[in-house]
Amino acid sequence: MKKFSQYLTLIVFLGVVFPLFAEGSTPVLDSVLQEYFKIGKLLSDDSLKGLSQIATTMGDIVQKNTPSYFPESLPGKIKLLAQAKDLDSARLAFKDISDILIELLRSKKIKTGKYFVLTCPMAQSSWIQPDKEVRNPYYGSAMLLCGDVTEEF
Repeated sequence: MKKFSQYLTLIVFLGVVFPLFAEGSTPVLDSVLQEYFKIGKLLSDDSLKGLSQIATTMGDIVQKNTPSYFPESLPGKIKLLAQAKDLDSARLAFKDISDILIELLRSKKIKTGKYFVLTCPMAQSSWIQPDKEVRNPYYGSAMLLCGDVTEEF
């Protein structure tokens, strides 16, 4: 019985302590990033078609989890993206959102091997993709392949 009690204590301890050091993603972050990836794809295709709806969906998820998970500045940036009327303003908003999400991945020490930060030296901007194939959202078709993988989460 004493051994069982020790094992149970160990299991409870690991269940409490291990998540503090775990470096996996969370379902809410994964959901936000799935919408973010759709937006990045649209911008790399030089398109705004459906952007407002996707950004609104992303914003709803973020809003429900702010400030508990996401920084308080993120919902406002997503709202600007949803209201963008042209590619230039959409790309500026996307850059701000990218910077916030990249910092969030760093601060939470996410290590899944599923997310890649790419950086375009021409735009002096970074973004996140679910793969290493460069599809530049800041220049689209004009410089679609400009960028390099600089981090992996």
